[in-house]
Amino acid sequence: MRNRTPVSRGSATWRSIGLALVVGVACTGTAAGAVAVRVPAAGAELTWMPVSIEIAFDASADTGTLSVSLNGNDISSAFAFSPPNGGEIVATAVDVWDGFVVLGSNQIDVSIEIGGAPVLAGSSFDAMGDPYADEVVSYTQGANGGYNANLLPAVALGPPVGAGLWIGSVDVVSLGNGGSIVVRFADNVIVDGPGVDFTVFENPFMLIAGDGYSAPPFAEPGRVKVSQNGTDWAEFPCTLTSAAGPYWPGCTGIYPVFSDLGLAPNPHPSIPTTTPIEDLVDQDSFTFQAPPGSGGDSFDLADVGLAWVRYVKVESTTFQARSASLGQSGPDIDAVVAVHSSPEEPPAIPVPALSRPGLLAIFVLLAGVAHARLRRAGQAR
Repeated sequence: MRNRTPVSRGSATWRSIGLALVVGVACTGTAAGAVAVRVPAAGAELTWMPVSIEIAFDASADTGTLSVSLNGNDISSAFAFSPPNGGEIVATAVDVWDGFVVLGSNQIDVSIEIGGAPVLAGSSFDAMGDPYADEVVSYTQGANGGYNANLLPAVALGPPVGAGLWIGSVDVVSLGNGGSIVVRFADNVIVDGPGVDFTVFENPFMLIAGDGYSAPPFAEPGRVKVSQNGTDWAEFPCTLTSAAGPYWPGCTGIYPVFSDLGLAPNPHPSIPTTTPIEDLVDQDSFTFQAPPGSGGDSFDLADVGLAWVRYVKVESTTFQARSASLGQSGPDIDAVVAVHSSPEEPPAIPVPALSRPGLLAIFVLLAGVAHARLRRAGQAR
């Protein structure tokens, strides 16, 4: 980990996986079960990062009386209400963080009036680890690389230190042309959830044309691979050729980095930016503001067919993506951060074992299909 304590800033989307539905709840007042904390599940073990909280209650409840605290902090204003459905209303708070989620045990307490009487509920969950890569497994320096290599491993771990739309951070390690780096998540794994699952932070920035409007980014693309065991790798599709610029679809090192937990206000690194890079071009550099989210280049494990990974590898180009006048080339890695995370590897889905009678039945079925095809072929002749 980088030798700095993450500071709680901004908001974020829930990213910690390991949430079950429905929990045991202690209720008073009206009928038991009139209020339930559904997410996080009671006793859930989550990665220490922004979480969502979901509370369901009877549709007859007075939503104006909802009071929710997390570890004694009032977070009631963070909740939005769904329309009544099936006799219940669901209140959801997204991206609860801001110093409210603590390492270790977290307690949620709820109160709402139903029929004029207060109904109480409570739930707890544990937060551990963090969503940042923990270990540099290997670093291979390519041509014109090596900037800040003396600061490894810390410089490539922990949260990113972004510099925004117009400046590239120097809190990075340069891979050089043909270089690579492998990082490992030790106290958690990246898991496949809704949308993208992790973000690689480099140090690109938007260029400014002579008319004061933004031009395509100053970028050094790299290819991203992931692995469960550090040996077998799945590669994200990446057009890593000089002709693919200036956006290099599917590669990393393209999108500016907005997240820096040392500044305020600031998006948490686990909140991905969804605005396309092309939308940052041809904007007035004097008035244009960075879009929501952390920036960086995000990736979806569904694209490579993996449910979870522990290792992330970035490989540099072998060609010169930009001028080497500064003596450095290739992607400059700042951090790798999980968007969806779990403290434990998800259990494997068991493949049902076939009994001998079952195998015989499949054999007979396949033989019948083959026989029928042969008969049709003979009749056609």
